[in-house]
Amino acid sequence: MKDKQFPDDVQMLFCIGAQKAGTTWLFHLLRESKHIHFTKNKELHYFDVIYGKAKQLHEVRINAVKMLAHKLGNEIGAYNDNHLDALIDLSQLLRIYSNHDGNHQAYVSYLLNDHSDQDVIADITPAYAILDRAGFTEMGRIGCAKFIFILRDPVDRMWSQIRMAVGSQNHQAESFQRACEQRARHLIANNRLANIERGNYQRTIEELESAIPLNRIKYIFYENLFSENTIFDICEFIGVPALFAQFETRQNVGIEAVLPEDLRLEFKRALQPQYTYCREKFGATLPPSWCKALEPCLSFKADAINS
Repeated sequence: MKDKQFPDDVQMLFCIGAQKAGTTWLFHLLRESKHIHFTKNKELHYFDVIYGKAKQLHEVRINAVKMLAHKLGNEIGAYNDNHLDALIDLSQLLRIYSNHDGNHQAYVSYLLNDHSDQDVIADITPAYAILDRAGFTEMGRIGCAKFIFILRDPVDRMWSQIRMAVGSQNHQAESFQRACEQRARHLIANNRLANIERGNYQRTIEELESAIPLNRIKYIFYENLFSENTIFDICEFIGVPALFAQFETRQNVGIEAVLPEDLRLEFKRALQPQYTYCREKFGATLPPSWCKALEPCLSFKADAINS
C-alpha cells in the first residue's frame, strides 16, 4: 500500500469519549452523513497502541491473523473466501503500525482508503482518552484535528462498565446482579475506583487542553447526547449538515442490574474529585443529575472535616 498525504482541505475528527458514554451510538449516527468518511473499523486503536497503552489489544489482533491463516484449507473453491476476506481486512489494519516514527503515514494511508470527496475523516476510539499530552499533540497534527470528548455521570458510567465486564460471563438475572455487586465491592475494597484511567475526566481534560486549542475541542455530556440540539451542535462543530437521529435506538445496551444504595454512596465518595472538578470546569452546563450527585459528596467532605 503506497503512503498517502492527508488532504489539506479535509477535517480530521477524533472522538475520545469515556467508556460506556454513547460513542457507539454517535458512530452509527455520524456514519449516515455522506460528508464524513469512516474506515471499516470503528475503533482503530492506533495512538493508544503506539504509546504503549494497548499492547494486549495489539497482541489479540496479531493472534487473530494467525488463527485465520491456520483456518485456510487446501480445497479449491469458495471454502476460503470468508477467511481470506477477514484476513485481508485485518492485515491491512495491522499495517497502520508499520511506521510510527512520527510521520504516521501508514495510519493516514489507512484512513484514506476508499475516501472520495468527504469533508471529514473520523476515528472514534474512546480509549484514546487515556493518552497524555504527547499523544494528543501528535493526534492534533493530523488534519488540524478536532476532538469530541463525551463525559457521563461518573457513578453511572462506572456501574455500566461493571455490568459490561460481568455481562460477558453469561450469568442468569439473579447471579448477574450478585456478580456485579461483588465486582463493585472488590473495586471499592482495593481502592481502585478512583484510579481507573477511563474514568479520570480531570486528567484527560488537562492533558488534552495542554496540547489542543479550546476551539478544536467539543465536550458533550452523555445525559444531553440524545437530543436534537446536541446533535445540531456536534454537526456544526464538525462542519457538516445537521443529521436527524433516531433517539429511541441505542447501541450496546447493557444487561440491567440495580446499583444498591450503599454501593452508590461508596462510588460517590471515591469519584467525588471528578464531580468537583467538572462542576468547577463546566459550571451551570453540568447536567442536573451530576449536581444532585455532588450533594452527598459535599456532605461527606463536611463530615470528615467536623469529625
